[in-house]
Amino acid sequence: MATTARTRTTRAVVSTAPLLAVAGLVLVTGCTSPAPAPHAEASTSPSRKLYTPETLLGMPKSMSRELTGAPRSQMEKLKREVGVATSAVGWAYGGETPEADAVFISGASGTVADPAGAVVRALQPYRITTVNTVDAGQLGGEARCGQGRTEDRSYLTACGWADKETVGVVAFVSSQPQGDRTADFLTARGQLERAAG
Repeated sequence: MATTARTRTTRAVVSTAPLLAVAGLVLVTGCTSPAPAPHAEASTSPSRKLYTPETLLGMPKSMSRELTGAPRSQMEKLKREVGVATSAVGWAYGGETPEADAVFISGASGTVADPAGAVVRALQPYRITTVNTVDAGQLGGEARCGQGRTEDRSYLTACGWADKETVGVVAFVSSQPQGDRTADFLTARGQLERAAG
């Protein structure tokens, strides 16, 4: 049974849940007020859906409602990017012991009308001050990563992606400085997306 002890690292993300509704972040120059996503309707069967594996990047799925609250809230926002959602995920991994790293995932599948705009909007709620375009990997689409600090000064890296069928974010929180997490992001994305059916 997973412990639900709050940690310094995960408490920072949980305490920022109300901030997820307020975009007070600096993202990309010229993208301070993105337009809402066009409402897309699913016209064909999707080839991919999102799933929550039992482990992600070697971390176990958290059973803490405190930890899963923020990513589930973000998942509801991302469902608006896909018209009729064919799948959606919002969960936390790790973060169950003091100073433990945690990974938070949110995403939805369906039909994404504007992948470039969707990835910008997906990253807006996160406390990141620099955002760079990164390789989207074999699954393609648009991908960006940014770094920042949480309210309690933990280190945050948030990476988002969007393509014609999926949109999502993988956020890494740690008490230690983080280097480039692009490879971890791509691995996590590959573990979340599967062929539909």
